[in-house]
Parts: sequence; structure tokens; C-alpha cells
Amino acid sequence: MYKKIEEKEDKNFSPFSQTFLATFFLNKKLFPWTELELSKLDQELLSLEKSLIGVDVEKGLIDRNELLISYAISKAENSSLTLLEAKELRHHLIENPEYNFLQEKLKQKKSLSKKDYEELEFFNIIKVFRKYSDRHLSLQDFSAKLVLDLHAELTVGLDLFVDYLPHFDVYKSGHWRDNDSVRVASFIPAPHEQITAGVTELLKFIKTNPGAINIAIFHSALYALHPFCNGNKRVCRILEYLLLQACGYNAKSLYNASFYYHKHKSRYYKKLLDSLLQHNLNHFVSFLSEALVYSITGVIKTSLEVKKKEFLKQFEIDPSLKKILRPLLKSSELQFNRLWALNKRQPSKQTFSNYLNLAVDKGIIARRESGRNVYYRLAGVWPESEILKSWVQNAAQRVVYIPEEFRLI
Repeated sequence: MYKKIEEKEDKNFSPFSQTFLATFFLNKKLFPWTELELSKLDQELLSLEKSLIGVDVEKGLIDRNELLISYAISKAENSSLTLLEAKELRHHLIENPEYNFLQEKLKQKKSLSKKDYEELEFFNIIKVFRKYSDRHLSLQDFSAKLVLDLHAELTVGLDLFVDYLPHFDVYKSGHWRDNDSVRVASFIPAPHEQITAGVTELLKFIKTNPGAINIAIFHSALYALHPFCNGNKRVCRILEYLLLQACGYNAKSLYNASFYYHKHKSRYYKKLLDSLLQHNLNHFVSFLSEALVYSITGVIKTSLEVKKKEFLKQFEIDPSLKKILRPLLKSSELQFNRLWALNKRQPSKQTFSNYLNLAVDKGIIARRESGRNVYYRLAGVWPESEILKSWVQNAAQRVVYIPEEFRLI
């Protein structure tokens, strides 16, 4: 029913046999990274985590990751929920797992709002994420029943809002799609009669061909099937995260691709839709690989920024100087005019220069001259800085796009 993709590397082919899925093809030769390269980068992060990332920083990264992946998945559905609101809901869940913020409204027969819907949507997502990420699933634990259970738990209670919100698409929580009226832009998903066979083949495929690249194939192909009336993106992203861990990636839960999807939402939808409309899975496989590489790299970047902030805390710094130095938290080194531009050319150039000279005298920053140019960096020792630069340069050789947050490295 399924074909090992290792057998074909130099031309377009489909790894599937099921009627609908077999219309999708890929070309492994065009992938920007190999499975070995992605796995090696993940293992390098794990090694660096042991030697460079402190316990407190690691705990902060794990907590941050749990919040960001849940928030990012909710934002995939165009929620207006803010990150602060999401953080508060997460806190309520941690304090009281049985927390039910809609119960009183329903008891009092009050009308439910779109905000109520968005809060329940996020609450379901983070509850599911916490439950299943703690289970440390193996590949053999993934089944059609698990996929249905995930959908049921992610969408529980949401169909209540059919009576309160206009143009509401029902979820039919925990059930496969039972009609063919669903469209993704102009793309027509699989006939609903083929969903069970399609999901079965995809699960066999990923169990036989484990790895990040094949999880990208699984993700895009499952979304193409569109097995549910509503909530498909949520299921695909949770499954992606859990499958990556089952395949040995992200052992410490320090990163996730979903937040990268959120930050680059228009590109995410374009790549996914291109794969669907052209039946070419390379578009999304390449994008997920990019998301994975920059997400792994982002762990080192965030850890380095935390260390730099701790370094600055050692000094008695005037608030104006602290503001001026802020761009150096995210950059290894900046030329004077670039640093001034990042501060919106405020204060005046001479005053700005005086502040920097003061910071040099205090040992807060280091100055380097090269011809007519003067460069500044924080004066601490940062072994992560060269690692980060090397990883970003390597990524830039594979894909054209460099996220803005990595351009100053």
C-alpha cells in the first residue's frame, strides 16, 4: 500500500498507492536538507544544551515552548487572542486542571461571544499539548483512533458556538468528515469515503519511514486529505510535534515549528497551498525543513540573549544607555551607524557616541575599528555566538529566505 521513499531519489514520484494520495508527488533530490543533516543539527543542539545552557534557562525555554506552540496553533485559526491572554489561560490550567471558564455563563444562560470561543479553543489546545507531550509516545502508539481522539479533545465544546457565532463551521468532534462540501481555497480534498484508507496509509508510511522529512510529507498529505469538517490544521500541527519527538527529535521540548509558522504565516499558507494545488509535496517539505532548522537555531539565539541580559544586569546602567545597547542583545556586532539607525537615530550622533564611549570605559561593550568603520559588541565571552553565526550561514546557503530576527547575527 505504501512505498519506501528511499528507493527513489532522482525524479518525481509518489510514495503512496491509495487513490487520492497517489496523485501527490515529490522529488527528494530537491530537498534543501537531508534527513541526516536535520537529525545532526538536532543532536548538536542537544549536546550544546548540556554544555552551554544552564538549568534555569532550559526550564524557561521549555515553559516558553509550551506556551508558544499552543498559542501559535490557536493563531492558525485567526484567533484575536493575545499572548498575554494565552499566558493567563495557561496559568489557570496549571493551577486548576478542571478550570471551566464557560460554566458560569452557561448556568446563567448568558450569550457566548467570539472571545469565549477563542479562549476555549486555546484552552483545549494547551490541555491536549500538555497531556500528550507528557506521554512520550512511540511511533507504534499512533493510530487512526489516536487521530480521532486528538480531534475530539482539541474541539470539545466548540460546537456549542454554532448557536452564537455567524457562519460557524461545525467540527463534529472526534468524527471523520462525512461530506464533500469542504474546500481549501480552490483545492478539493479527498472524497470523504477515502479518508479512512488515506489515514491508514499515512500512518503506515510514517511508521515505516520515520524522520523529520517524512513527517513533513505526512503533515501536508494529511492536510490534503482534510479528514475533518473543521480543525484540520490543529490536528496536523499537534501530530507533527508528537511525531518529531517519537522520531527522536526535540528530546527536551525546547523548540517547535508551529511558532515559526505563526511568525511567517503568509509563507506557511502559500507553501502549503502550493503543495495542495500543484500536488507537489516539495513545497511544504522544504518549508517545514526551513522552519525546523531556524527553530533549532532559535534556541541558541534565545539562550544567548538571556545570557547577555544577565551580563548587563551586573552594571549600574543609565536607562538611556540601556536602551541604546538593546540591539546588541540580538546581534554579535554592529557598526556604529547601524546601531544608531536601530535606535531611530536618537539621541544626536554626538550624544550617542558619548554614551557608547562611556559603555566602553565601563567594560560593558568592546570597540573594534576597521578602516573608517567602528563596530561594537557586548564585552562578555559568548561561545554560542560563533555557533549561531555558522548555523545561520549554513541555512542561508540552503534556502533564499533569512528571517529578520537572524539577519543581524
